[in-house]
Amino acid sequence: MASSASPPSCALTVSKPPSSLTSLSAFTSFKIRTPGRARSTTTAASAVKAEFDLAYFERDLEGGDAPPATPGFPEAEEKEEPQCPPGLRKYETMVVLRPDMSEDERLAFTQKYEELLVAGGGMYVEVFNRGVIPLAYSIKKKNKAGETNTYMDGIYLLFTYFTKPESLKILSDTLLADDEVIRSSSFKIRKRKLF
Repeated sequence: MASSASPPSCALTVSKPPSSLTSLSAFTSFKIRTPGRARSTTTAASAVKAEFDLAYFERDLEGGDAPPATPGFPEAEEKEEPQCPPGLRKYETMVVLRPDMSEDERLAFTQKYEELLVAGGGMYVEVFNRGVIPLAYSIKKKNKAGETNTYMDGIYLLFTYFTKPESLKILSDTLLADDEVIRSSSFKIRKRKLF
């Protein structure tokens, strides 16, 4: 049996901007019937809508004042992406390195794999160092000396390049045998249509 009392209401607290009015209006409550039961039960619900004066939130961009630049993010340049040469495909390889590597060791690693990619027919090799990032889960890795280490974070490097599909096997085998690498994964990049 449905109760004749009004449904419980929810409150929304909004700080009032100094130059505008904030009005709250409640929608009509509606009833939901639960099918499949012997007696009909109803549940009442209500929604609350907040209306704000948009002038308080708008910026005057037409007047000449541009929004301030976000600190820590350089301006994104629209650089033209190179066309894929015939016979090659675009790939990305994400490599997770040991977090205790020095900067010199990381640079030597990067140069070694750039040269390996170019020797295998790769072109337009770009490396993006994402820095030390915590891993989603701990990874146990045994090195060639037989020592087992558990890693909680790693140095992420993203290689983007064009190469022949058959040279990818050599790259993945070399990465798998390298003691500096915790994990690696390569992906073929497909150009997607926007709409």
